[in-house]
Amino acid sequence: MLIFYIVTIFCVGLQLCQAEAPVTPPVRCGPIPRAIFSCLNMPKVVKPEMAEQCKDVQSPHCARMTCLFEKSGWMDGKNVDKAKIKAYLDDFAKQKAAWSAPIENVKETCLSGELPAQGIHLSCPAYDVMQCALASFIKNSEASQWSSAPHCEYPRQFAASCPICPSDCFEPQIPTGSCNACLSLPRSP
Repeated sequence: MLIFYIVTIFCVGLQLCQAEAPVTPPVRCGPIPRAIFSCLNMPKVVKPEMAEQCKDVQSPHCARMTCLFEKSGWMDGKNVDKAKIKAYLDDFAKQKAAWSAPIENVKETCLSGELPAQGIHLSCPAYDVMQCALASFIKNSEASQWSSAPHCEYPRQFAASCPICPSDCFEPQIPTGSCNACLSLPRSP
């Protein structure tokens, strides 16, 4: 009887300890949560007037990104003019000093050397640079750049835990884990 009493007290105590610990749902990697963009409050790198000129280019994403880069003067024939983008980003960093570190990462990661395909689009350097820049902004932002709103907790956790992959990588026809830059995408923690 004494053993039964001790086991009961132990189990009740264990349940109370577990009840007090906050339960954090696991982060499920996959498509980027839409709230990440408003929660991070990322600056618009492409000028609105350039985006307006390419708004009618609907699909595929490669054509729209190429249009944006052409209108911005960042293309040299069929290649991205990395020197022009770096110069633009340097000016941009002067205006948005809080984003200097992510911008330096974009220049180092996305504009130095050969950039592998970042999504399902092959031979689309404008798309690759833009996706790489997006991932760099998300991954290298400072904690102070994130909203502290409760609905932003999960996007912050997602950014810290998951690769930033294009939404096209999760289309049903794309085999799981095979999207170019996301070859070994973990789907859960």
